[in-house]
Amino acid sequence: MSLRTYESIFIVQPNATDDEVQSVVQGVENLITGDGGNIIVRDIWGKRRLSYEVKKFNEGIYVLLRYQCPGALIKKLENHFKLNDEIIRFINVYFDLKTLRLEEEQKKRTALAIQRAGAEGRRRDEDGDDEDERPRRGPRRRREHEDEEDTVEV
Repeated sequence: MSLRTYESIFIVQPNATDDEVQSVVQGVENLITGDGGNIIVRDIWGKRRLSYEVKKFNEGIYVLLRYQCPGALIKKLENHFKLNDEIIRFINVYFDLKTLRLEEEQKKRTALAIQRAGAEGRRRDEDGDDEDERPRRGPRRRREHEDEEDTVEV
């Protein structure tokens, strides 16, 4: 049985306490790990405003889970989301191999760019000069000519 990578974002009711949110997340994680899956990322984004009203709520507590599991588990997970009164909205996304590779390449590029920026900053510090070689200018202003002619009424 091969494991596939999925990501679920679900919204918990805004009036839920931190313990209730942790309990909901733990229940979802137990469902995933109980059927042979494993959690990769668990991120609770916190309370955010919804773009439109959902089940009479204007806010919700967002939770992101990325995990690997067998494909058959997704149906069980969707049923769990639908039956849990604390969860007001959810979405499950499948990540294919191409998307995962692109994401890894993006992480490597970002890490390399940060590394280069750090090296550039160290080079400037070694010179003892923190500023660029070219002088900085303020914002350009349009000059008003003093010799402009007054408008003549005819």
